Amino acid sequence: MENYVILYNPHSGGGKGLNIAKEIEPLMGEHNYVYQDMTAINDYDEFLNQLPIGTDIILTGGDGTLNSFINNTDCDNLKQKLYFYASGSGNDFARDIKYPKRTKPLCINDYIKNLPTANINGKVYKFINCVGSGMDGYCCAEVERLRALGKKRANYTFVAIKALLGAYKPCDATVTVDGVTKTYKYSWLTPTMNGRFFGGGFMAAPNQDRLNEDKKLTTVAMHSNNFFHIVVAFLRLMKGTHTKMKFMIDVNEGFEISVKLSKPAPLQLDGEVIGNVTEYTVHSAKLAILTK
Repeated sequence: MENYVILYNPHSGGGKGLNIAKEIEPLMGEHNYVYQDMTAINDYDEFLNQLPIGTDIILTGGDGTLNSFINNTDCDNLKQKLYFYASGSGNDFARDIKYPKRTKPLCINDYIKNLPTANINGKVYKFINCVGSGMDGYCCAEVERLRALGKKRANYTFVAIKALLGAYKPCDATVTVDGVTKTYKYSWLTPTMNGRFFGGGFMAAPNQDRLNEDKKLTTVAMHSNNFFHIVVAFLRLMKGTHTKMKFMIDVNEGFEISVKLSKPAPLQLDGEVIGNVTEYTVHSAKLAILTK
């Protein structure tokens, strides 16, 4: 029998993190399982190095759980096989690789190597899906706030509708992609994408391939002061057809992307919120590989 350590967050799923993690056993079959509370791990690399030889890892959760793991682990030199059990609320990573939620765990080692990085307020983070400021950062921050209050309608779509109806005020954004700079008035979104999805199913970058050999990233700028156009664009975001609205959607690919906002705003990194950000810079994994 094989040996697995199942990493889970006891606070996820409304405090049902352990029960959700135990769904894995019948899917994987009869093996040796050890359950580990992720919030109790102080040093991930030390924890992983102490695992017995032949023990693999099953990570259960969503995009936030993945983000926490990749930013606390040397993923490029991970000795164990890492399996993922998608059980979060957004699951944009699972959606992007067409892995159905709550099905047999999938090995994802190839997906967590050579990840892009984002420099935010002087700190460098890895990300697996996207980094974005503007309305997407606002929506993620508002979802967090509503969930902390125990509100039932704490999801991205509901909050996005409120934002469109006036809760969010667009600002100006200056975006530089590989040295070419453009400024957008009335900027609503400026996400930089490693995958196609963000916000629990919005297909911001329909042509982005996270396993593309050149490691290019995609930045999407949505800008307009026309309420009707903005509503139509967000409706089309669900299927990725918003990119046809070229008069207000600007899509660019590159290796180094920086975004500067005219006023501080929340930023989301794989759905995790960082507050009061005025600028960030993203580097493709290709740049990191070339400088090694």
